[in-house]
Amino acid sequence: MTARPRSVHTVSIIGGGFSGTLAAIKLINAATQPLLVRIIEPRTELGRGLAYSTRQSSHLVNGPAKLFGLHPDQPDHFTRWLADYGASWGWRDPLEPDYANAFSPRWVLGLYVQAELAAAVAQAAPGVSLEHVVGEARDVWRNGDALSVALGDGRVLVADHVVLALGVFQARPQFSGDPSLLQSGRYIEDPWNIPAYDAVPPDGEVALIGSGLTMLDAVVTLERRGFRGRYQVISRRGLLVQPRREVSPWRDFLAEGDLPRSVVALLHRIRRELASVRQAGADWQSLIAAIRPHVGALWQGANETQRSRFLRHLRPFWENAMHRAPGPSARLLEEVRAAGRFVHRAARVLDLQFEPSGRVAVALRPRGSDVRVALSVDTAVNCTGAHYEWSQTGRRPLVANLLRRGLVRPGPLAFGIDADQHAAVIERDGAVSDQLSAIGPPLRGTRWESSTNVELLQQAIALAARLDAAIPAPAETIAAA
Repeated sequence: MTARPRSVHTVSIIGGGFSGTLAAIKLINAATQPLLVRIIEPRTELGRGLAYSTRQSSHLVNGPAKLFGLHPDQPDHFTRWLADYGASWGWRDPLEPDYANAFSPRWVLGLYVQAELAAAVAQAAPGVSLEHVVGEARDVWRNGDALSVALGDGRVLVADHVVLALGVFQARPQFSGDPSLLQSGRYIEDPWNIPAYDAVPPDGEVALIGSGLTMLDAVVTLERRGFRGRYQVISRRGLLVQPRREVSPWRDFLAEGDLPRSVVALLHRIRRELASVRQAGADWQSLIAAIRPHVGALWQGANETQRSRFLRHLRPFWENAMHRAPGPSARLLEEVRAAGRFVHRAARVLDLQFEPSGRVAVALRPRGSDVRVALSVDTAVNCTGAHYEWSQTGRRPLVANLLRRGLVRPGPLAFGIDADQHAAVIERDGAVSDQLSAIGPPLRGTRWESSTNVELLQQAIALAARLDAAIPAPAETIAAA
């Protein structure tokens, strides 16, 4: 058992990916009292998580470098870091010598986050320190005036405050009940498991289930490995990931009058404004930049009925417009399509079966039809991306135990967990916890957009300020006063 020093306030962050490491950086920066920041993360490297662990230089962040700095008062911080250190890590963007509009590899952004964490520790106030505990948190419970965190190896750590920074959960839909399919290597359940692509025949046919950024990662991976075959892309709505273009935001039309409270009213406002955008000869993507600052207020101002309508009718279109492809990846996709190697269909996958021939049988139901269609491919890849439903993450013991103990409750419409406007977790009985907070994707249900650099940076700064203000002064300081 590891006990905390009682004279030092301890904040344990569960999750050391981008959001957890960012929270640690801002906590260390803001600390005015002795503080131990402990990150509990099973990976040996912090700052990476699922998104930034890939070592493929062709897996890019989906925004230009000017949007990914970690210091709001220095908006070009990441741009300057890339210019100073990017080449030393073996990467340089040949198209963007100033780096501001460069789409960096995700592993390079991970290096930047790690460098900023090291800088925060080096410049920390006296008595402020960082500890990385390599392990998996599996349970949390109250321990007097503190919280205990149990790890998978039996250790128990004690903290004054715990921050849940669990990131996204990878979606693993049950497309098949055939155990031989997974054993065959012909179904890739984890699209970021790069060695799994070794089994893909270079001239074969691949079914990609999903058509967003995860699908694009799979295409980029296969193309860089010399794949020359055909892609069969299947998505329920038939929407294909859009290329990202850098445009100036359209006028702030949602600031004119009250925000719409219904999905229908919001849709009317957007369609009316889109007509103005087209009439002015502007790019429709400028409209997304104008809407985005209002997303949190729109979501929080909507009741459960309106949120449900958004999820049922508009969510796929919002995701498609919001989460766009980095330029180099989008150009590669266009080359594949121009070569006639890319077929995209709107359909629902009903079943996957491993055939005696060694191929995969894909059963589909095309959108708008009741007819079952069969498709035979060499390999199928799960590209459905992430999911946020905490109540359906039975494979995560920590999630199950937090829900069982009532320390958290599912967020609106079962997305993430419930929390107040300050990211303090709301427990099952409705009480706002003063010992448990969250950052990033766990707040999806209360804020909707809660996973990009802009939102995470704002959340980390606000969380650090709130927790620092709540740290009691050391006894010797009070005595001296």
